[in-house]
Amino acid sequence: MHIHTPVTPSAARLPRRLRSLVLLGAAALLSACAATVQRPTAAPVDPVALNGDVRQVVLVVEGSDTARAQDDWAEFRALWNDAIRTSATAAKLQGSVRDSRPSALDPPGVVVVVRVDNYRYVSTGARYGLGVMTGNAHIKASAQFVEVPGGRVAATRTYDTTSSAWQGIFAPMTVKQVQAITDQIVAEARGG
Repeated sequence: MHIHTPVTPSAARLPRRLRSLVLLGAAALLSACAATVQRPTAAPVDPVALNGDVRQVVLVVEGSDTARAQDDWAEFRALWNDAIRTSATAAKLQGSVRDSRPSALDPPGVVVVVRVDNYRYVSTGARYGLGVMTGNAHIKASAQFVEVPGGRVAATRTYDTTSSAWQGIFAPMTVKQVQAITDQIVAEARGG
């Protein structure tokens, strides 16, 4: 004997509502993964005015005494090379990190001297393994856009990023924060 239970409209909607709730929750969690660059209220809004064609962005990453004294400075500094290459490639430009300011660039471009005043490096592995106990990642930096040749400083910008413990393991770690800064640098070097 087979008993057939009729499906009521409210029972049929339950899986759909549950699925919608799960998707909404996942979207909210994943949106916390993105890093955003905080700008001071008085930050310039004018585009960086560079003379000539920009086909490459070269970063020179410097640090304050405090930043360079941290045990993970070399590891932190190495993140910038991958980040600028990714940002520049997405914009159809070349990108690299150099130890000092070049006097000429081929192809033409801009040198951006990034000065890291302070940071707290938190790796993705540490965040996933230890959760909020790892603390908040942050970067406080400034950048000068220097025209090459000539050495004229076309603009100075401030780039600050931070994560928050309430974001849990989905907080933007240092890698994502560096990437957000280089994305912003490339956008500004291109004039927008």
